[in-house]
Amino acid sequence: MDTERIKDKLSELLVYIAELDEDIPDTEDEYIGERRTRRACERTFQLACEDVLDICNLIIAGKSLGLPKDNRDAVRKLADDKIIPKKLSNSLEDMVSFRNLLVHRYGKVDDSRAYQYLKEDIDDLYEFAETIEKLIEA
Repeated sequence: MDTERIKDKLSELLVYIAELDEDIPDTEDEYIGERRTRRACERTFQLACEDVLDICNLIIAGKSLGLPKDNRDAVRKLADDKIIPKKLSNSLEDMVSFRNLLVHRYGKVDDSRAYQYLKEDIDDLYEFAETIEKLIEA
C-alpha cells in the first residue's frame, strides 16, 4: 500500500475539512443567501470527496480488493473489508452521490440538503480521516 500517497491525500482532506468548518455559515438561511460562500463551500466539499475517493482507491489497489464498479463501490469495498464501519460507508456513499450531483449537474441542487452535508455530516469526513490514519499507522 502506498502509505505516503495516502498520507498526502489525508493531509489535503484535513485541510478541506477545516476550511469547510471555517467557511460554512452558522445558519441555513445565511448559506442559501450567500451565493459566493455557497459555491466556495460546494467546491471545497467536492475536493474533500475526491480525496476520500482517492484514498479509497489507493487502499483498494494496495490490498488488491478488486476494481470498484463506481465511486460508491470504492467506499463500499473498504466497509466490506472491515477497514471502515458500514454506517460510515453508507454516509460517505451518500456524500459521493451528492458530490456527483455537484460536479455533473444531473439536476437542481437542493441547497438545504447541501447545507446539511456541509454543516452536519462533516463529522463523517473526520471519522474517515481518523480511521485511515489508524490503518496506516498499524
